Amino acid sequence: MNVAVTKPSPRVVLKFGSRAGDSRLMSCRAKMIACVLIPFVLVGTAAAGVAPGSQLIECDRADERVTISVDSHLDPTCTWTRGIRIVASNVTLDCQDALIASTTRRYGVVVEAPPETALSNVTVRNCRVDGFLNSAKVTREGFRDLAEGVEYENALSDIVIEDSTFMNSRGVGVFVDGYVTGVTLRRLHIENAGSTGVYLETGSKDNLVEDNTIVNNGYRENGPSGQLYEFSGLYVWYWGPGREGLAFDGARSSIVRNNYFAGNSAGGVFVYKNCGEYPERDRYFERRYGSHHNLIEGNTFVGGDNGVWVGSRMAENTFPMNCTDPEYLPGYRLDYAYDNVVRGNVFQDVTYGIRVEDDRITVEDNTFTSADPAHVAILFGTPVRTAELGLPVDGTVVTGNRASIAGNVNPYRWVHGHVNTTFADNWSHDRRAGVCEGAEPARGPFVMSVAIQVIPDPDNPPVVDPPPTLPLPDPLPPCPTSCAAGAAAESSRVVVRGLATPPGDDRLVLRGELTLPPPRDPAIDPIETGVGVLVEDALGGAVLDVLIPGGAYDRDLRSGWTALRSRNGWKYIDRSDQPPGGIRKIVIHERSPGTFRFSVAGRRGAYPVAADALPLTAVFSLDPPTAETGQCAGLVFTAPDCRRTPQRVRCR
Repeated sequence: MNVAVTKPSPRVVLKFGSRAGDSRLMSCRAKMIACVLIPFVLVGTAAAGVAPGSQLIECDRADERVTISVDSHLDPTCTWTRGIRIVASNVTLDCQDALIASTTRRYGVVVEAPPETALSNVTVRNCRVDGFLNSAKVTREGFRDLAEGVEYENALSDIVIEDSTFMNSRGVGVFVDGYVTGVTLRRLHIENAGSTGVYLETGSKDNLVEDNTIVNNGYRENGPSGQLYEFSGLYVWYWGPGREGLAFDGARSSIVRNNYFAGNSAGGVFVYKNCGEYPERDRYFERRYGSHHNLIEGNTFVGGDNGVWVGSRMAENTFPMNCTDPEYLPGYRLDYAYDNVVRGNVFQDVTYGIRVEDDRITVEDNTFTSADPAHVAILFGTPVRTAELGLPVDGTVVTGNRASIAGNVNPYRWVHGHVNTTFADNWSHDRRAGVCEGAEPARGPFVMSVAIQVIPDPDNPPVVDPPPTLPLPDPLPPCPTSCAAGAAAESSRVVVRGLATPPGDDRLVLRGELTLPPPRDPAIDPIETGVGVLVEDALGGAVLDVLIPGGAYDRDLRSGWTALRSRNGWKYIDRSDQPPGGIRKIVIHERSPGTFRFSVAGRRGAYPVAADALPLTAVFSLDPPTAETGQCAGLVFTAPDCRRTPQRVRCR
């Protein structure tokens, strides 16, 4: 899939044929994952000129690692091969569109300070960085050894990296390190990082990522081509989903706003906490903080399996990581990503737009579009924590979202239960939509893996073409018919006949009246919406559960709706061999202003009613399946209202 970026920032110029873009398609080597091809790279506005007093760093230093502590600018006529290091406050580095490139060095541009130094007012702009382990990094020396409670003494503030292009890093594109604060990343183009495009490390906070293009990253670390891993004396080859465009890894109180995400291997933005992985490694440090109080707002996500995934490691098995966080089940630990807001984002053709697996997450005013009916706009719930600890996802707020996913009228779903959920004013295809149970997404055997294979010889990895991938979801049926917002029907009746004979010759009649005073928004029109009919017994068994589709009467199919000429109403007729639910006829008419009488007739159907399962209840919906508009009626009967003979049940 080739998708052109159409969201350059107003202050960014486009430059074709840049050296930094020559290898931008390296990440597309994974056969099973489509990449977004970006026909340009972004470069800074060097023409604006450098700051007065800025010192020129000339090309005779292009092959040394340059450390600067005053305002400086690079000679753009040469390639800088060992990176730039900034170690003082009140410094602006203007690269003037110079290329900083290396395939072996660690950092293209690094801003760093010792823990006793409060670094502030640093700006990096107009750089083109290609290669390196990290294109750019902001860090504090010795941050792993900072004691709890003093991590933010001498904090960083007002660190800005802007108007630059970062390509082809071996690891993370832009790395904001532990306990780093006050960093702004804006108007950057970050592409083809081997790992995550932007990484906000545990303990970082009060950072801003805005107006960036973050594309085609994450195909190397845990990537789909497969990697070797040694575990307990065994050699294991594993295939993974790769990494996401941006990671909140225990990062707090930060904002990700107005960015463009596309083609990143695992998805767009993942919010989680490092579980204290690999304590035997030199890079280990205690992870004290989760990813809380973050705002993800106004971004655009195009394609991929996951747009925003909050609590992305809650239900993932982290056993191989040997984490230091406590287990509640072998391999499973709590993820910490509560109290986050996902607001006003746009999701285009994303399999799972927003996934929520932790508590008190607000999801509001987002927009979802897709041509694939299997795609889901919002999915909340988590399996293992719910089953083992009795802690389903709690306090989710889902309001004001709009979806237009072809063939999917119910794109809002929950799994594994939920409590204290607020769900209101969410729309699908220009109608208010409800929420109901969905299907659990496919998961790999361990975190960041989709398949594993023990191999005898590490020098001979398995040859698999194509590499394993997680199965994509199947389209879900509409939500069950329900009527939470409607009123009780008047003059209601349900009659089922033919019970003493084998199924297939039963008859059903359902009648009643519902009051829907004007104004009615939207207008009632079963030719457009169809109707839903549900009849249940006292044990919750479905006597009838059917969605009668909309559509004008078709003479060839011998079924459909017509408007009544003599009165305000509609009639459904089905003379086909297999009418849905055995329903042959439905008549709806407005008996008096705001009062609608309805009747449903079924024959040659199967409408089982057990002798000990009375009374019956029913729902008739003019806005199926969940009738968020209130355009539905419940038919409620008590036990004395229902009488049964061997042949018949009648409730009235």
